[in-house]
Amino acid sequence: MKHFATTAAAQSLSLRSYSAKMAAGLKSVITLSGPALTILFCTALSLTPTPAEADTICFLRVLKAFQSSHADPEYLVINDNAQWQSLWQTLFSNRGDKPPLPEIDFTNRTIVAVFQGTQSSSGYEILIEEIVETENSLEVAVKAFAPGRKCGVLGTLTRPFDIVEIEKTEKQVVFHVKQKVRNCG
Repeated sequence: MKHFATTAAAQSLSLRSYSAKMAAGLKSVITLSGPALTILFCTALSLTPTPAEADTICFLRVLKAFQSSHADPEYLVINDNAQWQSLWQTLFSNRGDKPPLPEIDFTNRTIVAVFQGTQSSSGYEILIEEIVETENSLEVAVKAFAPGRKCGVLGTLTRPFDIVEIEKTEKQVVFHVKQKVRNCG
């Protein structure tokens, strides 16, 4: 898989140009904010040193949110449309206004998803920080945040998750989850 050693300027792209850019070999990061879908170029610079035989790869953020119907902590790799449709249905089973299912070309792409499970308040977050390809596997660095004692939180249940898309892989995917308590004061 390719990686980029330079930082690309952040740009907004239309969904139509997204396919053309991906076909040209560019990697992107997507964040979904309300109804607007913004695509930004990934800055594939690794913040942590990686072994010489490993490459940091870019990923495309499909959706990151704090609420869903997916109640259990889980780490998933999805390589087919049936699993993807099932997950999307589960994510939004408690909502009438489901966002449309993003189209993923599973002949060329793989979905990686992480779920923090049901949390007792706001202030929790799970994030795929980095994906590193080694000779035999993909190593996914995940950070799971919890609110610190001085953090103001709402007493509402949350179910944080992060879903990204990468180039197709058949390699073993290994998740490395680090728990972090936020220092808010």
